Formats: sequence, C-alpha cells, structure tokens
Amino acid sequence: MKQLLWLSLMASTAFWLFTLDINGPTAIPLAAMASLLLAVAFSIAGFWKTDASMDKRYAAVIVPLALSSFIVPYPYNSGPIIAAAALLLSLIMPELKQTWLGMLFSGAVLMVQTLSLAIYYSSAANYHQAGWLSPIISALSTLTGMDAASREGTVLVFAQKNLYPFTVTLEKLGFYPWILILAGAVVLIYLTSEDMRRSLKGILGFLALSLAYLVLRYLILAHALFYSDMPEYAGSRMEIFTNPWWLIASFLPLVLLLIWLYPSRVLKFDFGLKIDKSLAIALFAVMVAVFCLTSAAVYQDPGIKKDGRVLIDEIHSLWEVSTLKLDKDWYGEGSTYNAYSMVEWLDDTYDVDRVVSTSYKDTKFSGATKVVPEVVSDSLTYDILKNYDILIIKTPSQFKPEEMDAIVRFVNDGGGLFLIGDHTNFAGTGTNLNQISKRFGIEFGFDSVNTIVGHLYYYKRGLLPHPIVKYMPSLDFMTGCSLKAPLSSEPAILGFGLSSEPGEYSSVGFFRETRMNDPTHATDTTWGLINQAVALKYGKGRVVAFADSTIVSNFRIFFGGSSNMVIGAMEYLNHKNSYENIKQTLFLLGLIIAALAAYLLGRAAFGDRKMAVLVLVLSLGALSASGALLAFSTKVEETVPSEFYVKDHTVGFDGEHSDIITSQGDDMGQYETFFIWTQRVNLTPSIDFRLEDAMSKANAVVVIDPVRPLSPEGHSSLLRYVKDGHGLLLMVSSEGLWSGIPENFGLETYQIDEPYNSTRDYNKTWTTKDGLPIKPWGLAIRGGKALLTVDGRVVLAEADYGKGKFLLFTDSQVFKNGLYGNPGYMGYSKVAPSDVDKEQYDLRALYDLEYRIFEDYLGLKENSSATKGDNHTGSARPA
Repeated sequence: MKQLLWLSLMASTAFWLFTLDINGPTAIPLAAMASLLLAVAFSIAGFWKTDASMDKRYAAVIVPLALSSFIVPYPYNSGPIIAAAALLLSLIMPELKQTWLGMLFSGAVLMVQTLSLAIYYSSAANYHQAGWLSPIISALSTLTGMDAASREGTVLVFAQKNLYPFTVTLEKLGFYPWILILAGAVVLIYLTSEDMRRSLKGILGFLALSLAYLVLRYLILAHALFYSDMPEYAGSRMEIFTNPWWLIASFLPLVLLLIWLYPSRVLKFDFGLKIDKSLAIALFAVMVAVFCLTSAAVYQDPGIKKDGRVLIDEIHSLWEVSTLKLDKDWYGEGSTYNAYSMVEWLDDTYDVDRVVSTSYKDTKFSGATKVVPEVVSDSLTYDILKNYDILIIKTPSQFKPEEMDAIVRFVNDGGGLFLIGDHTNFAGTGTNLNQISKRFGIEFGFDSVNTIVGHLYYYKRGLLPHPIVKYMPSLDFMTGCSLKAPLSSEPAILGFGLSSEPGEYSSVGFFRETRMNDPTHATDTTWGLINQAVALKYGKGRVVAFADSTIVSNFRIFFGGSSNMVIGAMEYLNHKNSYENIKQTLFLLGLIIAALAAYLLGRAAFGDRKMAVLVLVLSLGALSASGALLAFSTKVEETVPSEFYVKDHTVGFDGEHSDIITSQGDDMGQYETFFIWTQRVNLTPSIDFRLEDAMSKANAVVVIDPVRPLSPEGHSSLLRYVKDGHGLLLMVSSEGLWSGIPENFGLETYQIDEPYNSTRDYNKTWTTKDGLPIKPWGLAIRGGKALLTVDGRVVLAEADYGKGKFLLFTDSQVFKNGLYGNPGYMGYSKVAPSDVDKEQYDLRALYDLEYRIFEDYLGLKENSSATKGDNHTGSARPA
C-alpha cells in the first residue's frame, strides 16, 4: 500500500494544475478540490496499518501552521491547513493513525510544492528556451520515423506538406508539473529511505530518470501532434502541452514507473517533541534562513525621496511622442496615438521637461500644434541628465555609444530610468531599447504577447505586489512584448497564462496577420509565465522596463489601470536607494544559513522521527516566511491617491453607480470617446469605482446611466459635494434608479412621446439645431435654466446649489461610442469629424456640445487654462 503514496504525489500535482492559470485559463475548482481529496485518500491508503505514536505536546506545531494559514492566501496555504487539521485530528482521535498520517504527509508535500512554485515563479519568466536539447530531440525524432532537423535551437519538422519550426522550451518539456512531482518525490524518498545517504542516492536517481523522461515525453507528444491532419485552428492542437488533463496523463507513466522502481518498506513514525541543542540550533537557522530568503524576494528599500525632476526623451521617440498637443482642432489617429496627455498629467505632480533635437523647430506637423520644449539638444549627455531625477525613454530610435554611457552613469548615480517598449520590435524600437536595457541585464523580446487563447491580457494584482502596482488593482494590456531580466531583478508584473508569438516582419504592425491560419505558426510559440514589467536597482538608481507603450497613449492613459501603473512606476523611480545590494545580501545570507541548517539536519539520524522533524521544519519555515510577508510586503491601494491630481482641472467619472463608461477586462466601454475628449479641453479625467474617491480628486463629477442606487450616505455626500462649490453632471436617457436625484436641485423629468410619422422630420431637426443628432421627443426637463432645447424639448439644464452647480442631460445615448446611432453618435477616439457625413449629423457639433458642458456650463474653462502646467511647485508632492 505504500506505493499509493506515489499516486498521492500525482494527485497533489493535479491540484495545482487545476488551481493555477500558469498555462492559461485552466482553473477548474471542482477538479482541483477532487484532486486534493484524492491526494489525501491515496496518502491515507498508503499509510494503512502504519505504526505511529503521537506526543500530545507535538500538537503545539498547530500554532505556526494556523498562523501561516491566515497570512498566506489560498491556494498556497493549503498545505499548512491540511497539516494543522491532521494534528488536530491526532489529538481528538489518536487511534485514526492512518488518517492523520496521510493528511500530514499530504500537507507536507503541498508545503514543499509551494516552495518549488516560489522558485519557479522567480525564474521561469526569464528562462523559457532549452534549445541546447534540439540536436538530441532532432536525432531521436529521425530515429523514430519523423522527418526532422535541428537549427539554431529549433527542431524543424517536415510533416503534412509543411515545415514546422518546433521550439524546445521548458514549458513543452513539462517543467512546471515536473518540478511539482520532484518536490513531492524528495519528501517521499526522504521519508522512506533508511538514512541520508540512501535518500540522496534515491533523489539523484529520480532526477536522472525523470529528466530522461521529459525528453522522451516531448518526443512522444511531438509525434501525437502530427498524428492526424491539423484542425482549422492549429493552435488548439497545442493543448496537449498545456491542458491539465493532458499533463496528468503524460506524467502518469513516470509515476507508475517510480512505483515499480522504488519498492516500499515497513514504516514507523514517532511524533515525540524531542528537541536537543543541535536540533534547536538547526530549527533556528531554518527560521532565519527562510526569513532572509523571503525578505530578499519581498523587501523593498524605501529609499530617499528625490525632487521629482523628470526629463522626457523626445530626441529619439519614434512614436508615442508627447510634443503634439491634444486640442479641439486636431483629430484623427495621430492626435490620440501619442503620449501628450500622460506628460501633461505628470507635470501636475512632478517638474517635467522635454528634450528635443535641434531639427524639431523646423519640423512641420499637419494640423497639430507643437509644444514649446524646455531643452534642445541633439544627444542625451550627462551634463543634461545630472539635472534630473527620472529619465523616460519610450519606443526610441538608435542611441549613440556616448549617450548610453551617460544613461548608465545617470542611473548608477541615483537616477531613475523608465524604459517603455512595445511588441515585435516594431520599427526597430526593441533593438534600440536593448542597446540600453542590456546594460542592466534586461531584454525586450521581439514578439507579441497576449493570453494563450489570443485575447488581450487583463492583469489582476496578486500575491507579493511590487511598489509599481501598489495603486493598480488591475491593468488592461493592448499587446506588449516579453521581458527577460536577471534573477536579481524584481518581477513587477508577472503575467500568467500568456503566449509569446514571434513577429511577422512582412506585415503591418509586425503581427502575424498576413498568415493567421498558417498551421506552422502554432509550434514556435512560448507560453506560461512572461514578464510584462520588471524593475531593478542599479548602484544608487533604479530602472523600470515596461512592455506595452500603447496604454500610455492619449486614448488609454486614464483608464484600464494605465495611470495607476505609470504613477506607481514614477514613485518607485523617484527614490534613490538607501542601501546598495541589500536584496543580494539578504539572499546570500539566507543561502549560507540555509546551508548551515541543512548540514546540522543532515548529520543527525532522526530514525522514526523523520516526519515529525520534517513537519516541524516546514511549519517553522512557513511561519518565518509569513512574518517576512507581513513585515515587508508592499501596502496597496485601490486607486491613485488624490494628491496626484490638481482638483481644479480634474473631472471624476463615477464608475461605482454608472453603466460601463470605459473598458475593463471583457467589459467594453460605452462612453470612452466622451471620456477621452475631456482631455481636449485640458482636463484630467479620472474614473473611480468608489464615488468618494471620484469626489476627492475632482472639481466636477460625472454620472452616466446609473445602474446602481445611491445609498443614503452617498446621497448626503454628493449633495454636500455640490453645495461646497463643485459640479455634478448627470447624464441619462430614461427614468431610472436616480430619477429622484434632480428633484434635490429643483429639476424634474418627463417623457415627450414620439409623434406619428416623425421619421420625415429627422434630418430637418438635426440640420436646424446645430446638426446635433437629438430628437424632439424623449426624456425632457422641467425647471432650472435651460441650456439646450430641441423643438421645445429641454435636454440640458442647470441649477445652482449652494456654491456649486448641477447639470442634467437627458439624451445620454448620443454620447455613446459609435457612428450613426450604432450604438451612439460620438465616434471613436481615432475618428475625425470629417469622417462623418454632415447630411446625417454634424460630429463636430456634438464634440463642441461636450466642450461647452465642461468649459462653459460647469465652469472648468478658466481653471483648466489657468492651472494646467503652471500649478506644480517644481518638485514632486509628498506621497
């Protein structure tokens, strides 16, 4: 029955495969729970009739297990929970030895597997390729009847009249499930071996056997891939490498082989709490080592705050330039596909300058207004950089060697460097960024990264958040590239379930859009854990590399988590390191003390107390790791704090009660253009999912198509907000949950019915009323001051309330995204007014209506023009 313990390891591995989305959206909670129960059941059966004695004092181990269970989140606390439950059962029903022994074994295995996952997380994103194996796999493929050859780390397979570039990656080899099986095998071999020498021999034997099995498994799956004709979507065939059911099935033969190779022996366990001096020192060393190693992963030097002097490199910017103003006159893709709004917003908090080349003065941009730069130079020099605290470089052209030297010196002396790249080495920007980033050990990939199923990546902040994401609960990516970094770096945004696809340099955007259905594109991808943002400390300075420049564009910067990420990165970079190499020191110290602990534990002969000591070591290690997490984990917030906004020219959109205004995850925004266009009148839009946060930041709040009722407390706060001198714009198209709100301001709504045969007058109405696509029927307003009337229907009215103002607009759907009423009339962020037929409606007139609402009716025009760019103090505001 002891051999069933090997099947328990497979079930424990399945638990993680069905719980974590490392290989994509594979989480199946029911299957995960069934796997966990199966693992415990196999363990209980494996310990059937095993002799064990329990000293009740040993149950004190429950305390560190319980504490770590509360601190560490699920599923990583599953091991301590099961182990604590096992010890509790041993107190209540000591006669059920096989039950609590099996549970204790499963808990110990899960804890060691959690440790292996921590190691995997820290390294897997930077080490995908195993191309050195390609000659071996190619030779074996040929021997087994496959037409294959090896070239530059890739196995080229000719099959089904196509040549498939078959990359050799750790993910295809199955390294993720293998490391989980390895972790459990180490525990099992240790517990069932007579002494440490036999344990080491057994573990080394497992390593040799299992590594050979990984290559054989890869070869068999490659044959299975080409066994039948490729489906229409060839990528679905690659599920044999990612689907948890396939992973379990492909590793089950290895486990069955281990059952045969590792015979069972009679086991006996003693859970006596016998701690001598040597063991006490070893346990203390374990706790210190784990604390140091965990601290090395999560500790962040608070650093010394700098003055917030920022330089934007516009000498080298190939795209995402910030030198062309987003205003009411320039429209089209170029007006929103640049970083002007981001830089203007940063200038509210930091002292931001742009450096441009001498040719900038004579460069013409059709329809656009250029900004006046603060610095003019044909190269970045140290004499320029030494006057700043942060340098931002985005999607650049090539640098001169002396410029790169100046940048490295700037960082080493305490500067912050923000590198922003994008997918597929577009226009050579990845190559140019790597000129600099490789000086710090960072590399921008020449690929495009989305989810493994081809969707845009939606990142959710998880365990061990980096300071860059402290204000960012989530982030919508628009397709970036992969990032590789040294082990000493900090994975700021580690993407789960992502796929890296090589660039297609014959296509627009360098995406694989010219041959999307080509089956040969399915086999050369990389997937799993992929860095999307990394940070590191270099000398006294800091570097942040980010993979997706699109999200800092004008049309994306203020929603989807983009501004949250940018301000987090800026705050991280606006600190000089207090201590150099502190993380490396902690890591090295942890390794040395861990080696001491291993030596002390290894030379002791624990005999029947092996499991007791192992569980004690794991429990104290879990407690020590939890302590480090509590002490050094980054404290997070749910939004960007109000101190990063100038209230006079900020407009807050209420995402708590409104319908979907801007996109988030799979939810498509309905009013994105309306939201973005506030930037054209020098306002900073902010969308918050708590009304209180919106009011704390903004001089005016916008609520659109409310879908949630306002609480009594929220109602009072909102009235007080307006009364104190702020603005409120409520946009609706029908009676709804907030129908009673206008009554607080002396307004009410009523319905004007559509007349018979009204279609005949549509175009006439729009033409005579400034070309606006607003009908003379629908929801109308009584009371207040009428601001816009269409044939007797008041659709926009205002009312003074205390020192503030309330605006009600009752035709909100006209401001929805879309053209010609599909579903709205506002167009999209890349549309120009000339793109719309004026005989249908005047898009520019609709834009002008929005501008009047904010500038004239809400009275934000004076504030925006007076304070924007002139209200900062020349240094960063205190955080």
